[in-house]
Amino acid sequence: MAKPIGETPTLYEKDAVVVLKRMKEPPTEKQKELAQKIKNQRKVPF
Repeated sequence: MAKPIGETPTLYEKDAVVVLKRMKEPPTEKQKELAQKIKNQRKVPF
């Protein structure tokens, strides 16, 4: 059985601004490669 998911922390002031700025930045090549690796790993052959 799966474990329950913990609460999501609430961000205030400077922390919230930092997160929003990072969300607006385009992904780097390294992040794109990692996303592609994860995507390829989740294929289940039948």
